[in-house]
Amino acid sequence: MAMPTTRSSELARIAAEAAGADTSSVRLRLIHGPAGFSPDGLTKPIPAFEPPLHDLAQWPSDFWLFSVAGLAMAVCAWPTPATVFTEPFEVGGPRPTDRPDTFAYDGFSVPNPGFLNEPNRRIDALLTLNSTHWAPSYRDCLINGVVLSQICQLAVERGHGPIVHLHTPVAPFIDQQVSARGDGSHERLRDAVGPCIRLSVAVSPHEPTARFDFEQGLVALAEEYGLGLKLNDRRFNRAPGEWFSIRGFDRERYRQVRARMFPDTPMHLPKHAMLATVMGPARLGMAADVIARIRANGVGVLAAAVSSVRKVGFINLVLPLGEGADLGTPAWSGPWDDGVKLIAERCRSYDADGADHGDHGAFAGFKVALSQPMQCSYPQSSRRTGASVTGRVPYPLWLRWDLPNRTVGSPLLLTMVRENLGLYAEHTEVAYAQARVGRGDVVRGRAKLVVLLAQPPRDVADAQAVLNEVAERVQERTLEQLSDMRLVGPGGVRLRLSPRERWLTYTGISA
Repeated sequence: MAMPTTRSSELARIAAEAAGADTSSVRLRLIHGPAGFSPDGLTKPIPAFEPPLHDLAQWPSDFWLFSVAGLAMAVCAWPTPATVFTEPFEVGGPRPTDRPDTFAYDGFSVPNPGFLNEPNRRIDALLTLNSTHWAPSYRDCLINGVVLSQICQLAVERGHGPIVHLHTPVAPFIDQQVSARGDGSHERLRDAVGPCIRLSVAVSPHEPTARFDFEQGLVALAEEYGLGLKLNDRRFNRAPGEWFSIRGFDRERYRQVRARMFPDTPMHLPKHAMLATVMGPARLGMAADVIARIRANGVGVLAAAVSSVRKVGFINLVLPLGEGADLGTPAWSGPWDDGVKLIAERCRSYDADGADHGDHGAFAGFKVALSQPMQCSYPQSSRRTGASVTGRVPYPLWLRWDLPNRTVGSPLLLTMVRENLGLYAEHTEVAYAQARVGRGDVVRGRAKLVVLLAQPPRDVADAQAVLNEVAERVQERTLEQLSDMRLVGPGGVRLRLSPRERWLTYTGISA
């Protein structure tokens, strides 16, 4: 059995990591705005920003984008020399960009050197909150907040590790039949967006029972609320995107719990929402504390994206505006206490006590950025997780890339892929993307794109064939463009675009 780490060994690890870092602080840029902006435009200099971005702005060391319901946020990070800080995290006010209703926030931070953001062991889980298309009501948003809060608390109390990433909504997964081929070539098409929560939790190798305890907690949570639950398939020769079903979604149980907890909350869809980003030096339990405090103020969660960027924690929430809320409120940024009050004023959907039962020190140094209210849009989707008869629904395409650092920035690469897809798709949107510089000075990234095919397929089988062909053509075209740019040497790029997530393991290499 592995022995627990001692205090001295942990401090030695942190000191060694800090000594090996190339910089002692991080510069950040956060973008809030309507969905659809070009990723390549995120790193452009913005007038009146002081100090201006340096010459390496087009090559952020970390990049993260999340888009849903017509709203989008993005984060870019660059290492920077030591800067005089008055607080561990500083963020400026919202600045307008060259795109309507889109605002940028520049900030500086001192990362938490003891935070584990690249674990060797993870637990991946997929929870289902409904069996129909994604169209959450105000009541569903409140249940979503409750479930997210309890998941994050389980990660702390039972997993003893941080949340590496969490997203909702995400593409649902359909169980394969026993006769299906193991390579997934006969896998049914999936909706691009579904009422599901996908998360990855780091597990300490010094806590041998943490994985089992956390999984037990997830099962109990799923049974309590009637949720479907799948865990990552850890059997030999399995890849990310393959799941092992624990239990199916219980519609009646879910509806009973929802009606009991929030009987007076409306059942119609929110028409407007705003983006709320809580940020600060990453630490264990950050997401659990933030979501629990917001939920205690009677605010639901329409969508969420939780992760860390260079050991700076980001909790991005899409919050439905309360009925009758002022739609003319401006974008804002400031300290946590003021931010949570504004969130409660704009987004409260049921009467809650709003009592603060937590430790005020837990929120020390946190900053909040709020977007202006924006109109929501919900994607078309089939009643079942898959393609409709007409094929006029958005489909997901998964992308993976490995690039030498400071050759082609991840925002530029995503823009190239998106433009190449424009030849075959009526609409293309980057639903999420995340990339960071890793070992060997290589940028490794993954993304999910949502496409609406220009030519409606005849049926499901035709849609599958078209998506396979489109993905292959766009992949080859992008590799050719990278080769023609002569920014990367032969064999220096690994790129894969596929309608099946599990196929990202087999990555194409540039000539």
